[in-house]
Amino acid sequence: RQNRSSESYPGIRWWAQKKYVYYVLALCVASIGFTVNQTIGQSLSWYKLPAGIAILCWGYSIYSGLYFLRYVISTLFANDTYLSITEGSHPEIGTNKQMQKAAAQGVQQAMNSNSDKAMKLSKRQNALFFIGMTSFIIWHVLEMIHKTLEILPTT
Repeated sequence: RQNRSSESYPGIRWWAQKKYVYYVLALCVASIGFTVNQTIGQSLSWYKLPAGIAILCWGYSIYSGLYFLRYVISTLFANDTYLSITEGSHPEIGTNKQMQKAAAQGVQQAMNSNSDKAMKLSKRQNALFFIGMTSFIIWHVLEMIHKTLEILPTT
């Protein structure tokens, strides 16, 4: 059994989270394409509203996922800056302890803020993805009901 240090866990967690975000992004793009393909040549009607809602949810899920990645990348860059400050190798801060402390606190606050925003965006991406899926299923059921009602004989 392989021992993992506490430092490797965040790396593994980030790798898994990044893969998941990319997976949801790809699913949303594919879902939008599939829904658009399924509605080509159809006229607008009230029962197609859930399909439109699904497309909007997936589009905003994509937006949230991409901004999540931006905040994560920004946090990784800030972490690199934080390490160079605390090690005394930052070109503008150097080894001045007061400057190191102030700069490290500022960078730490920025990382915490970025992390909080990224977490909210990740939750939003997931929620919108699932709301889009639910809306698509509702649209599909309404579409089936509509087609069934069209073929029933009228008396």
